[in-house]
Amino acid sequence: MKKINIIIFVVFLLLTSLIGINHEPWVDEAQSWIIARDASAFEIIWNIARYEGSFPLWHLTLKLFINLGLDYEQLYIVPILISAIGLIVFLKKVEAPKIVKILLPFSYYIFYQYTIIARSYSYLLLAFSLLAITYKKRIENPLKYVLALGFVSLISMHGMIIAVILGITFLIEIIKEKNIKKYIKELILFGAIIIVECIILFPRSDLYMTVAAAYTIPEIINTIIRMLIGNGNIFFKIYNIVSIIMFIILAKNLVKVKNKDFVITIFILLIFMFAIRFGSHHSGILFLFVIFGIICKYEQVKDKNKNVDRILGIVLVMYTVISILPSINDFRYEYSGAKEMAEYISENGYIQEEIFGFGYKTVSVQAYFEENLYDNRPETIYRWTIDNKDFYNYCNFLTIDKSEFTEVPKFILIENNADSDYKLEKIKQTIENTEKYEIEYQTFGKVFFKNTYCENEGFTLYKLKQ
Repeated sequence: MKKINIIIFVVFLLLTSLIGINHEPWVDEAQSWIIARDASAFEIIWNIARYEGSFPLWHLTLKLFINLGLDYEQLYIVPILISAIGLIVFLKKVEAPKIVKILLPFSYYIFYQYTIIARSYSYLLLAFSLLAITYKKRIENPLKYVLALGFVSLISMHGMIIAVILGITFLIEIIKEKNIKKYIKELILFGAIIIVECIILFPRSDLYMTVAAAYTIPEIINTIIRMLIGNGNIFFKIYNIVSIIMFIILAKNLVKVKNKDFVITIFILLIFMFAIRFGSHHSGILFLFVIFGIICKYEQVKDKNKNVDRILGIVLVMYTVISILPSINDFRYEYSGAKEMAEYISENGYIQEEIFGFGYKTVSVQAYFEENLYDNRPETIYRWTIDNKDFYNYCNFLTIDKSEFTEVPKFILIENNADSDYKLEKIKQTIENTEKYEIEYQTFGKVFFKNTYCENEGFTLYKLKQ
């Protein structure tokens, strides 16, 4: 490894470790940890995965580390280690312009969103690096390419879409060469990987799932504004708009190359995002796929646009700058109010009392306790099933002031940003209208995204009046 690569690796490892130690997990990180901790590998693969919506690679990874003795407050080690492995492969094996090698590891999605935040996306740098390594020699060595595609598909549903479309375009490429028999084993292997994933992920009839992040053009525009531009001041909004425009200009370079496999994949991925699921953190998958698409087709892109290096440099500089503020904010502010609330409950002995928890985000507090914290839930794992009372009627609590209600818990924990969910807001109003409860304790947290934040994660603990 060259000296510059060693410097990049060491700086990356030191900075992410420093930030990771201070980072507090939010609800999706907590849910994955609880699943890995409290469910068997068999249950994770054949039951829970189909409700979580992605292959259980991440849950099984966490389970391995838990079995090795890792505790919840050391969770940050896992994504940093995985990103570090990906970075070694990227620096040593991937052929890319020097500016990409230097800046990509410190750009927002790699450095912060997919390394500090402990989710399956921490595998993306490694997976896309392997894809870039094998792509150019996919005809000569199809097995490695197929395995790389299979790895991408294991990370998330978005990765599965990418792998399937690239797999189909690869098949078409082979058919055109009239040499399909030569690749039959590799194609069967790839097909088997996707079929097994589909079997594992095939949804059950009791699955609760919200789809279609946006239906109409105005809603799509609003989603883009809300997710990508953010809630910050006018300077940050303008900066984000400019960075997105530069990214689009960069992405347009892929349209000019002869083989359209990456362009087709991007188009299908965008349809999937807006029709099925698009969260702020998903935008990084598209960002990285475009960057690695440029890397895979660099010579072709360079022939069409001599300024591609400059555009790449501008985009990566901008996204590296974007990674600075959330990193600083992880020191200055609480990412989640879960740890503070868990400590308050524990220090005051409330773990022994009857506590009702409302809302998915209360899982963040549950992660700090091995025993089930909430008396209105049958287990620690939050199940995405239609019979989960959090989804529809929010159980009997809405009738707390009626004579037929028999359970009046001593404590109630609810997300304190309940105004973003009309059901939770209704519970909050019901609690306060009964005049039977008083606020015992509140915590606050913000889920940082780019140079702003995308949502709150704080909690309010209500206590029954004496």
